[in-house]
Amino acid sequence: MKTLSTAIQQTQKTRSFTTERFIPMLVSNMRGIMALMYAGLAAAVVMTLSIWAAGLGINTFLGVSTWAMAFVFLAVAVDSRGPLAFFQMTSGVALLTIALLQNSVSPDFFLLSGVLLATWVAFAVFKRLSHQVL
Repeated sequence: MKTLSTAIQQTQKTRSFTTERFIPMLVSNMRGIMALMYAGLAAAVVMTLSIWAAGLGINTFLGVSTWAMAFVFLAVAVDSRGPLAFFQMTSGVALLTIALLQNSVSPDFFLLSGVLLATWVAFAVFKRLSHQVL
């Protein structure tokens, strides 16, 4: 019986797509996804707190807090520049309108101010985290 042997070269290195290109791309996408998830979580917390506060029955304090948030947004809009100032001014005017509707029509309009505030919180958290990790 004859045996045939073959030499296998051990020095050849195959280039793997996953280790060189796929893993860094996956890590950068995961950072963005995690920033988006944190922003969504912050918005959910703000919405939960506004629903809880609307259910307490302290309508006068909710109207005053909506009015105060409106003045905060208007003050920040005066202080900032660019297109962001327009959105802050629009949010301030919308919060003033919501506060008036809350006092004259129904206290449940506080939920609209909670949605508006949750949107701004989510935007701020996502902006902060995306600039920090990316």
